[in-house]
Amino acid sequence: MSSNFIVEQLKQNFKEQESFSREALYRFYLQFEPELKETTFRWRIFNLKEKNLIQPISRHEFTLNYKPDFKPGIGEAEKKIFSLIEKGFKELKKAVFSTRIINEFMLHQPVRFFTLVEVEKDALESVFYYLKDKGIRNVYLQPEEKELQRYVSELDKAIIIQSLVSKAPLQKVKKISTTTLEKLLVDLYCDKKLYDTFQGNELVFIFNNAYRRYSIDFTKLFSYAQRRNRGTDLMEFLSDNTDIPKTIWND
Repeated sequence: MSSNFIVEQLKQNFKEQESFSREALYRFYLQFEPELKETTFRWRIFNLKEKNLIQPISRHEFTLNYKPDFKPGIGEAEKKIFSLIEKGFKELKKAVFSTRIINEFMLHQPVRFFTLVEVEKDALESVFYYLKDKGIRNVYLQPEEKELQRYVSELDKAIIIQSLVSKAPLQKVKKISTTTLEKLLVDLYCDKKLYDTFQGNELVFIFNNAYRRYSIDFTKLFSYAQRRNRGTDLMEFLSDNTDIPKTIWND
């Protein structure tokens, strides 16, 4: 039986389902290959993913609905800051992005944004003073809540330097190391004081919009949330507030 025929049957079988389990996919293949071994089945999954026919949304959950990967926009200010840090701290792990990238997920659009610079903990002060020496203005090192409210919230182009969580999921966009959608969503949930503008019903709106528009690797998302000791809390938040199917994180 041709592989094209099986693929068409697969599309027909799962087209009405927002997601389906690895077990359901295995049962589907048994109709055509009754003696299918686990090792061969893993290759079937690999080939389907390589051809963009299925997309993993967690370790044992897939979808046929193609969603693009999230690639945040990189502005000139972010490019300049990243380039400066790259020159001064070549081997340093770092990530740069503007909160402007969150706008596409929001109901209420903020008028002010800040640039977040995340670096390894041991280099925080070095990077802070380095940027100030290079003439970068309005730079704040891990500001407390009062400082955020009194100063940062009133600025149009504040730069905040924060500690980068080890093994945080990052990506390269235009050669700039920046956040992934999984990391961004977890950080918005965890850092409530820093991301005060994005809390409450707005946060629910952001999660729902992100899920509808882009591919989200929930295994990666919850792994990072666990590193921030908020995995269980985040699961409860998603379950109680969002439209994201619970089967995704229960697999």
